[in-house]
Amino acid sequence: MRTIIKAKKIINGVDDNIIKDKCIIIKNGLINEIVNVEKFKPSHNDLIFNYNNEIVMPGMIDVHVHLAFSGITDNRSFRAESADMDYGAQALRGYRFALEHMSYGFTSLRDMNAPGNVAINIKNMINNKKLIGPNILACGLGLSITGGHMDQPGWGSHTNFIDMTYPCDGPNEFIKGVRSQLKAGADFIKTNMCVSSTYDLDHPYKQEMSNKEIEAVCTEAQMHNVRVASHTSGGPSITTAVRSGIHSVEHGHWLDNETINLMAEKNTFYVPTLLVNERNFEFEHDANFTKSKNWKWLKLSREAKWESLDKAINSNVQIALGTDAGFMLPHGSMNYREMEYMVQGGMSNMQAIKAATQFGGKLLELNVGTIEVGQRADILIVKGNPLKDIKVLKNRENIEIFKDGKKFDKHSFLSN
Repeated sequence: MRTIIKAKKIINGVDDNIIKDKCIIIKNGLINEIVNVEKFKPSHNDLIFNYNNEIVMPGMIDVHVHLAFSGITDNRSFRAESADMDYGAQALRGYRFALEHMSYGFTSLRDMNAPGNVAINIKNMINNKKLIGPNILACGLGLSITGGHMDQPGWGSHTNFIDMTYPCDGPNEFIKGVRSQLKAGADFIKTNMCVSSTYDLDHPYKQEMSNKEIEAVCTEAQMHNVRVASHTSGGPSITTAVRSGIHSVEHGHWLDNETINLMAEKNTFYVPTLLVNERNFEFEHDANFTKSKNWKWLKLSREAKWESLDKAINSNVQIALGTDAGFMLPHGSMNYREMEYMVQGGMSNMQAIKAATQFGGKLLELNVGTIEVGQRADILIVKGNPLKDIKVLKNRENIEIFKDGKKFDKHSFLSN
């Protein structure tokens, strides 16, 4: 049986204009054919859906999420979650978070760090058709130096966690880290090479991984034909990583012209995560904090992020949408705001939509993100026109979802 979507208006994720009056013919979960409406010849058992007023567009992609975490904004509570919930509970909750993303039209996700194989197990259950959910790529544990960004201090000396972080020191340990995460089922490798610093606000970032460690990870990953994504802030380590073959720069608050040009040359993706930066300014802060170096760093990084985005747009760097959902952000409900900020930063609505569709699909290297023959039939039906107002994607009641060509009934999975 074929599923047919007859649409008067299509954003296909490729063209810059709306495509009109097409029939999308779906077979075995893939887009089998796209024909003009007047040339369509129905079969007796076709399942046909007609959309005359809605916009039909590809399922969206969030390439930077943390399914193991809830997005709680209090730092002590965020840390307590990791101690209070075992990994099985985090996986069950993380699956619910994955469905939240999908209910807002995000049919593909990339998980950027989850303890205890939480995201890998969710991915495997969906891939093995034990559960219904979005396409997921997962890195397992991010690789970090001891005491680094993803192996942070501050726990009592009597505590001992298993598989919550993966600290490495020296090129050989980072090579073993790559192999260990691939053994656990990781789809790509996440590293943490440079982080924020308030020591000297004229240089508000610091390098954690040495150049040799960065190069070792990239070389090892390339040998296994997997990609490397990195948490970054700024500085020469990003240039080294791009030159070594890193696939995506995450956050990248301070990107200099040399790095931007190299990213454009090597087709390195930029995931600016604007929303999580802006989120810091939506909370009330006491007077002492607003006089602190941390507050000054937030303001500096905010300004720098907009400048980096502008450079990336003007240099035709490939930009993909990532929210950092799970870290200070809920899953799904705020995702559309990343596109709002992209538009605020100089992208057109169509460019922002392509960041959430075509370029996210390219980054994931899955056949998703566009409405073309051979692509997975992950398709959205949107009431309203996101080319005129991105905010129509704010309300999931405006969005119908087809996942692999089958209509997804979000109300049967999610309760209010």
